[in-house]
Amino acid sequence: MDIQFASPVWFWALFALIPLLLLRILSHIRAKKSLPGLVSPRLHQMLISGDSQWQKWTSFSLIAAGLVCVVVALARPQWGFEETETESESRNLIIAIDTSRSMLANDLVPNRLIRAKLAAKDIVAGLPDDRVGLIAFAGRGFLQAPLTMDHDAVAEAIDQLDTEIIPRGGTNLGAPVELAQKTFAEAGIGQSALVIFSDGEALEGADEIESLKKKAADNSMAIVTIGVGTEKGAIIPEKDDQGNDIPGVFIKDDQGQIVRTRLDPAQLQGLAAGGGVYIHLGGNASLSRVVNQITTTIETTRKEEEARLRPIERFMWPAGIGLGLFFLSHIVPLFFGLARRTPARAPAVVSTAAVVFFASPAFSADALIQGHQAFTEEDYDSAISSYEAELAEEPAKSKWGILRFGIGASSYRKKDFERAANEFGQALTLEDRQMREDAHYNLGNTLYRKGQVTLMKHQRVGQKPDSPQSSVSKEDSINATLEQWESAVEHYESALKLDESNEDAAHNRDFVKKKIEELKQEQEKEQQEQEQQQQDQQQNQDEEQQQDQNQEQDGDQENEEQNQQ
Repeated sequence: MDIQFASPVWFWALFALIPLLLLRILSHIRAKKSLPGLVSPRLHQMLISGDSQWQKWTSFSLIAAGLVCVVVALARPQWGFEETETESESRNLIIAIDTSRSMLANDLVPNRLIRAKLAAKDIVAGLPDDRVGLIAFAGRGFLQAPLTMDHDAVAEAIDQLDTEIIPRGGTNLGAPVELAQKTFAEAGIGQSALVIFSDGEALEGADEIESLKKKAADNSMAIVTIGVGTEKGAIIPEKDDQGNDIPGVFIKDDQGQIVRTRLDPAQLQGLAAGGGVYIHLGGNASLSRVVNQITTTIETTRKEEEARLRPIERFMWPAGIGLGLFFLSHIVPLFFGLARRTPARAPAVVSTAAVVFFASPAFSADALIQGHQAFTEEDYDSAISSYEAELAEEPAKSKWGILRFGIGASSYRKKDFERAANEFGQALTLEDRQMREDAHYNLGNTLYRKGQVTLMKHQRVGQKPDSPQSSVSKEDSINATLEQWESAVEHYESALKLDESNEDAAHNRDFVKKKIEELKQEQEKEQQEQEQQQQDQQQNQDEEQQQDQNQEQDGDQENEEQNQQ
């Protein structure tokens, strides 16, 4: 029978027995050396209060053995399996994600598509017992993952989504609705739901929405729409062949103007009307509303008992043996009638009772402690590794948020502001109000520092003539910095909406606003100087041309006089 330990790290505590053993040996040696000089050997048992040496060693051995049992119990030994019957309920859900190029806009950090993918994976994680499918759509829709209980496969399909996956561009909100109805009908499913992530800029299929919505209601398919982006909008960066942003290059329309895409909630709200719900991903709404809407609206299509194997916990056995050994360490001296005094050993008994709590499945070696210790020691790489290792174990949602905060804080200290912004951005989807407030506040700090670095890079290049010239102009650097700082102000204001008494958020918001005004004034001043320089150059050119013309006229006059002579 194979024995396994759920928390083997506790075995390191056995090394604590070594100094205890050394102290006991030292005490025995000192007693033997000092006792003959104090009393006569024949009066030892009459005049000296305490146990004989062999009884002391017996008592010590029992306590040491008891401590070993405590450590084994804390390591949570397990062997054998028990079969448990569990009821499972399953619903049917398809997630549709807009993969048009407008989803590359970064008005949601790092961009709309990544935030939609993260939110979609959170929804999948929140419905562990339901069948989930995935649709990617732009000008048309494609079924990327059929309805399945294999959520890992769905999550992997979500990770693979990009703007190149659909060959036909544009945005057709009717395409995922029609494809989802077809998929549910082929599977013979009644109650179902469709969750659509999009920025709402529907270029096609708008005239079909009403008929598709009516057909969805007739087929008992609830539609939940999630608006991705902000009404202020953002410009869309151009990508290279490797899918990376080209600095300073943005998508333009046919007239050569840079395209600014904005969230258009009207189409999404109309599509969700009548039994569904609309949620703004960039707002304060929690994605738990989506899960609650699905669980309350859609009836289960499968309810049965499943047999699962669970390892049997055996920690109570060594814990019971340890308690018995501690008890015997008190009883053995009394049994022989030779002990006049028994030292109190209450702490050992209390520690045995505590095993029942600490050895339970809820308590185990946690990478949070290791990560926090590495963070306090400024070993940020080790801290991130510890947090990532714990994330790989798919922890609970509350713990997931703490781990994301740990990675974000460590990345911020490393000055990796790109990753810090990504981690804090993911934490915005948490249900806990305080954690969402902290996520907005930390994201604001990160975006300010990110913009500061962008501006300082260009200034350093300008101050060093020998340094290579940047492909991004100073004006583009200033515009990028202003955009990041304005986003930082928005996150500070979001934090204040959650808690008006947050003085740090208010102070930072006012500070960044002041910095924005100063940078805009500097930008205007430079533009005026450039215009003045251009005017001066033009004036100089005009004067040179006038001088050339005068010289030509003088030359012509001299030639004419010579000809007359």
